[in-house]
Amino acid sequence: MTNRIRTAGLAAATALIAAGSVMGVGQASAYGDDFPGGPSCERKAFVKAESAKSKVLICQNEPGSIDYTYMGEAKTTGQTLVIPTARYASSGYHAANNGYQYHVRPDALEIDAPDGSVVSYEPWTSYDTYE
Repeated sequence: MTNRIRTAGLAAATALIAAGSVMGVGQASAYGDDFPGGPSCERKAFVKAESAKSKVLICQNEPGSIDYTYMGEAKTTGQTLVIPTARYASSGYHAANNGYQYHVRPDALEIDAPDGSVVSYEPWTSYDTYE
């Protein structure tokens, strides 16, 4: 089942991608829930979301694991970030990398700096969940 929230005409903050792994692009997911030519899950996606500045997937790790994989791509630069230790809590998925916190909630992507300040707040233009 797919749940979809669409929001149009919202301004987005500048995305920051902290140093991280580079993921493969252009690999089609067997589930059809990837971004063509962009982030792609090896297993099932739980969230596929897009803002004016970013594309984000939350992917299943091993079945039964409490960890998920955060995959992000900055649309302006093509830089990618993969964090295999995202967790679900408080109505969203949360991942950490080099002191930066990435919060994927139904309304937006929020990126916080190591000092706790908000570096980026990006309302989604598209947000799909897969159950």
